[in-house]
Amino acid sequence: MLNSKIYTALGLMSGTSADGIDVAILITDGKTKIKLGPSGYYPFSKSFSVKIKSIFKKKLNIQKSRKQKRIVQIENEFTHLNLIAINKFLKKNKINKKKIDVIGFHGQTISHNPSNGYSWQIGNSQKLANLLNIKVVSNFRENDIQNGGQGAPLTPIFHYYLTKKIKRKICFINLGGISNVTYFNHQSKTSLKNMLAFDAGPCCSLIDDWVSRNSNKKFDHFGLLARKGNIKKEIIRNFLKKSYFSKLPPKSLDRSFFSLSLLRKLNIEDGTATLNNLAAESLLKAFDYFPNNPDVCILSGGGRLNKFLVELISNKLEKSQVLLTEKYNWNGDSIEAHAFAYLSVRKLLNLPITFPKTTGIKKPLTAGRIFSFI
Repeated sequence: MLNSKIYTALGLMSGTSADGIDVAILITDGKTKIKLGPSGYYPFSKSFSVKIKSIFKKKLNIQKSRKQKRIVQIENEFTHLNLIAINKFLKKNKINKKKIDVIGFHGQTISHNPSNGYSWQIGNSQKLANLLNIKVVSNFRENDIQNGGQGAPLTPIFHYYLTKKIKRKICFINLGGISNVTYFNHQSKTSLKNMLAFDAGPCCSLIDDWVSRNSNKKFDHFGLLARKGNIKKEIIRNFLKKSYFSKLPPKSLDRSFFSLSLLRKLNIEDGTATLNNLAAESLLKAFDYFPNNPDVCILSGGGRLNKFLVELISNKLEKSQVLLTEKYNWNGDSIEAHAFAYLSVRKLLNLPITFPKTTGIKKPLTAGRIFSFI
């Protein structure tokens, strides 16, 4: 049997927190072989972060919005910032761009609304490909949504193969702007077929928005503000009454689905504490949909650095061992960027990326569009 070709892929990720760009290198065959390479983070200026959040919409008219000068301008600026991040990253890590086979470019989600048949990520993939002379894969959500799926989450297949050697029941939790969960049982022969994933609820996006709105800080370092506050349980109960939490998975969220209106009378500490508890409670409710309680929960994403949030999660998920990705020598900040590098290779190989129990489609599908440089 011939050995599979090994690819060097670069992944780009800007998540729902819209605070910057994660860049990562992955060495992979697009299947079972995964080697995490170097990674880096390139923050947006506060002004650009505010600018890009200003075009986030719960619902929009795609055709009309694509022609709006403001959105086109922000998309061009965003694409340029990704180009700068790539060049800085390659220079810092002394990587020749000719060694990069493909770039997985997530783009920046400005509206995710699969029930209306779309999920829109801005970013000019063709321009990136042309400027770098490297193939770019993007538009990862499009094919899934066109086939009746949620278009999210997309990273479960990466989580699955990244953890394949850990022969336990695992819940991989990404604590990003929105938290999402992937459940699989590596002790079972049907673990891939029965892999389950969905968005659990609001996480860092609401917390960061609250903190930045009420202070000159971008986020709550290590959960220090939250630790000083009092949790308002009635507000959490009102949040959890939203129809999303009783909806059966697979399901996905847009960051605009939740607002801060319920917290308007709170001080910054109480609001931050309450939102942290909401994030933890959302995860606890997500466990109701798993076939078995996970042995291990692995936390990735920026939220894992919030010690107060991690403590809340550990206390609520007391039947599971809660670990950070660093326990396995994985950088939790770059998991998503590494994932999109992996997904780009799977697209080149025409391998499935989304699955019935992760997005709700009828059969496994590949995803993404390939932009070759011209």
